[in-house]
Amino acid sequence: MEPLVRVLPRTGLVHGEDDLIRFWVEREKINDAGLLDSAARRFAGRTPVRRLYHSDRFLDFARNDKEGSVGVSSGMARPLCVICSALFLFSTVVLAQFTPALLQNNSYWGDGKAEFNIYGARIARYGIPRECEVLHILVREPFDPKQFVKPEGPTRPETTAVLKLNQILHVPTGLYLYQQMHSNFWRVDNAQLVKFSLTSNDSCGNTFKEARRNGEQFSYEYRTYWDGMAGGKENVTPPANGCFYDELPWLVRTIDFSKPAGEFEVQLAGTTIGSKKDTFVFQPAKISFKSTERTIDVVVRHGGGADKFVLDRDGPHLLREWTAADGSHLKMKRNLKVDYWNYNKPGDRERALNNPMLRQPD
Repeated sequence: MEPLVRVLPRTGLVHGEDDLIRFWVEREKINDAGLLDSAARRFAGRTPVRRLYHSDRFLDFARNDKEGSVGVSSGMARPLCVICSALFLFSTVVLAQFTPALLQNNSYWGDGKAEFNIYGARIARYGIPRECEVLHILVREPFDPKQFVKPEGPTRPETTAVLKLNQILHVPTGLYLYQQMHSNFWRVDNAQLVKFSLTSNDSCGNTFKEARRNGEQFSYEYRTYWDGMAGGKENVTPPANGCFYDELPWLVRTIDFSKPAGEFEVQLAGTTIGSKKDTFVFQPAKISFKSTERTIDVVVRHGGGADKFVLDRDGPHLLREWTAADGSHLKMKRNLKVDYWNYNKPGDRERALNNPMLRQPD
């Protein structure tokens, strides 16, 4: 049973009726780390290991209400198989909507370069769309889970790999300007979001926010210039299938498009790209997609309306266009695969944009 529990992503084992076989799941034995060396990894590779949950109640697994070691009697074998099959079916049908395949694609992310996407945009501020340019930069890099930053120097034993997405916005609002950058960090080995942060200035003041994963919670800290929101820290606990709005530009690219088009549900929290303290409320959102000859169209329907994404049909499923529920709109102008940190001299932007070797196919 232990390998089964370990490979079920985003699950909570609960005990229903007394006449069913009862399970006993020990908290310390449930962990996604066990997947790394488990034969079940072949299954887990098709479903992102985001979070593992279980009930706090004791679920007596094949104990027959007796003390001693756990065992399975022959009379229990058939119902046990039925339950295991049902759990696997539930996992693959309902929970396999995202796949870590693109995240773990070493041939694409292991070249030491970043995906550098330039979008012509209209970003809504004060209810009015503002013409601007938005950058989305995705790059794989090492990550120190103790400091929650990129380590310098020799590789350390605890270092892991993450994919980082920077969303950079420069939005003019009349006489002044909003300048904001939001960063997400997902672990490559298990696809978990481990950190997000935001810096924001709007000519009125500066805001900084950061959330760091601590088990199944995020420790969220904020510093703003708003009265009553000057600073603080609190814990945020996403539900089992919870995600944050600012993950969507990446998550929609990781849907398992090999499965029949359909609709699945997540619990979605709002954007944190703003200058005020956030109140994270996870609400149901439905995600669907359909394929055309050249694109995959993804729709995310949530409490605020619908966000629509247009992706390349073929991998790596580049995000070509995004129409948000608030009226904002992004359309890709240029896409490069480039070590952009080495292009920091006057004229380097033009040099990179004019280099055909850096462009990805349209």
